[in-house]
Amino acid sequence: MAEQITQSNEKNAAIDQKLAEAMQKTPYLGDYISAFIQRGNPPPTFYEKIDSSLKNLKKPNLVYPISENTFIHINAFASDNDGYFEYQVIGPPEPDGRLISAVDKMFAVYAGSWKPPDELQERFALVGNFLEKICVKSNSPVSYDKIDIKKAKQIAVYEKDYENLKYHFLNKRVGLGILDPFLTDPHLEDISIVGAGNVYVVHKIFGSLKCTVWLTFDDIDEMVIGMSEQFGKTISHAKPLVDATLPEGSRINIVFGKDVSKRGTNATIRRFASVPLSITQIINSKTLDAREAAYLWMVVGEGLSAFINGETASGKTTTMMGITSFIPPTWKVVSIEDTPEITLPHKNWISEVTRDTGSPSSSVLMFDLLKAALRQRPNYILVGEIRGAEANIAFQAMQTGHPVMSTFHAAQMSSLIQRLTGEPMKIPKPNIENLNVALFQAAVQGKDGKPIRRVLSINEIVGYNGIADSVMFIPVFTWDPSSDTVTYRGKGSSNLFLTKILLKRGLARKDEGSLYEELELRTKILELMIKKKIFNYYDVYDRVVQAKEIGLAAFKKELETL
Repeated sequence: MAEQITQSNEKNAAIDQKLAEAMQKTPYLGDYISAFIQRGNPPPTFYEKIDSSLKNLKKPNLVYPISENTFIHINAFASDNDGYFEYQVIGPPEPDGRLISAVDKMFAVYAGSWKPPDELQERFALVGNFLEKICVKSNSPVSYDKIDIKKAKQIAVYEKDYENLKYHFLNKRVGLGILDPFLTDPHLEDISIVGAGNVYVVHKIFGSLKCTVWLTFDDIDEMVIGMSEQFGKTISHAKPLVDATLPEGSRINIVFGKDVSKRGTNATIRRFASVPLSITQIINSKTLDAREAAYLWMVVGEGLSAFINGETASGKTTTMMGITSFIPPTWKVVSIEDTPEITLPHKNWISEVTRDTGSPSSSVLMFDLLKAALRQRPNYILVGEIRGAEANIAFQAMQTGHPVMSTFHAAQMSSLIQRLTGEPMKIPKPNIENLNVALFQAAVQGKDGKPIRRVLSINEIVGYNGIADSVMFIPVFTWDPSSDTVTYRGKGSSNLFLTKILLKRGLARKDEGSLYEELELRTKILELMIKKKIFNYYDVYDRVVQAKEIGLAAFKKELETL
């Protein structure tokens, strides 16, 4: 290995020191890089961590670690001329098949008497202890064809094979096998198994990538049936459609079988960060600007209702999660979802999830949970997504003084109103004025051709015009695509300031100007938080709480001294 690295360095002096060190430390990484360079490719750059500053690379060629023994290579020098850059997982090589077979058989005997723990980490520990118990490490190579499973209580394993065995056996028995590295990489948003062939991913920095992993029809069917055991839902040709949550929190949709999916079973996994993106991170990514966020801070802090609208993959849930840090810390919050995605820092938070058993008598629908929420006296109701008859309950909640925040599939105000008033929601147009704010977000193409997320507009619902039979609204903020900036209508543009927030605070109309001054102060505070690199979701929440406790002006002064 050392000779290969030296030869690679002599052949191409551009190899960086960090990559050379990683190759020296991890032989299989060194083998992969050496083979990659020998095919005439330039050596990749090694990054211990990657960030959004790499988005501007036209031909990315880099390696980064996602665990102690697994690396990812983003390769723009792939041989296929299909427009995709490659996503290559570099992990420990698979051990001898005879060794894996022997360990599998012994595991089947031991595991028969076990009660699997509920916690994922406990399962990993249990299976890891099993391997430690049955494997005896040898300093010299071992002939695995001589293992007698019937007589042996332990298996001799060549010490160089042991870590490879442990990696692959744990992935297979506790993890999700070939998908485990994808679920370990924090930079992935979506993982798509489109049928027999390559796996595709959406990377937070590099966009859509093609993986070198190739799956057959049988590989996919075996994998999804194994996964279904972990998330506790039956999948079969009789019940081919499944939505579920994986043990680590990702959301998966499966369509099973060739009879309904012509290229074979397909699956899409949506990743969710264990720590949500904070509002300062969202501002920093230019999804919205600081003044828009400050406006939402005021609106949410006063308990007004808002829908975060957009099409699929526009970032609706991410934006809603960022905004939730503005909900006052002492308020009782009830969240209702089909699949658990929402994470809140609030102590007085009830998280409820629908249950689909296939039987109307035992299923618990969004409609049922929203009705129950009204009896729980919440200060705020968060709904993962409103898509059906539960919209009626949501608007009833708004009417009775329970603010609601939800994501909603609509690209613009007209489509929002059409969906709300049409089947199956059938909200009367006059009732739509109970919704205070409609934010619209989209995934659009940036000037460099790469997808970016932007809040297109933030609108206030003013009321219902009976003569014209129309819902009136004011676009307080709009995004200008030509300059990639936000246009703000300015002082006096907010109807909510005048009709809602002044009233809630017990202020007179002459005090309206103070609300716009407060808006600018909150804007400066958010800009300062970004300048001071306060980005962690929970840190941002703590700062918002602190600002409420000591006052905005005092908090701004304290921020300036950091």
